[in-house]
Amino acid sequence: MLYFFTTVAQVIFLQNIKNVAQVGDLKTVADGYARNFLLPRKLAVLATPSAMKTVESLKQKRLMAIDKDKETVAQMAEKFKTFVLEIGRIASEEGTLYDGLGASEISSYLKKQGFNIEPEAIPMKESIKKLGAHEAEIDLGYDTKATLKIDVKKQAE
Repeated sequence: MLYFFTTVAQVIFLQNIKNVAQVGDLKTVADGYARNFLLPRKLAVLATPSAMKTVESLKQKRLMAIDKDKETVAQMAEKFKTFVLEIGRIASEEGTLYDGLGASEISSYLKKQGFNIEPEAIPMKESIKKLGAHEAEIDLGYDTKATLKIDVKKQAE
């Protein structure tokens, strides 16, 4: 008969890990997860008494970073109020695009304009298939959304 004993370790996270923990969080995780993944990649340290003293400073740094990010998001939302993304696409005589314009392409056009927006932040039900003015909602994070105005123009073939 085999017995498996799961040991646990308390760790302090040094980096944000999506759906797991934020910087400065103290969590109890499986020993193998800590030993084989978190510690070698320097994503966390063991929760020793000396490391516990650094938790507060890490949390303060995280709060300052969040405040700075919120300020940046608010500034970006203001820019989107007047910004119009102009895109040239090949289309038929009726104004139908030969290939749809999706979130990943919009994201790459925005990155060329200096906006670091990932495709996941542009939830589109369907791609844009016609010439003309369109709008797309962008999730900037921190419960901030902006409306992106897109002007799709006919491009010479």
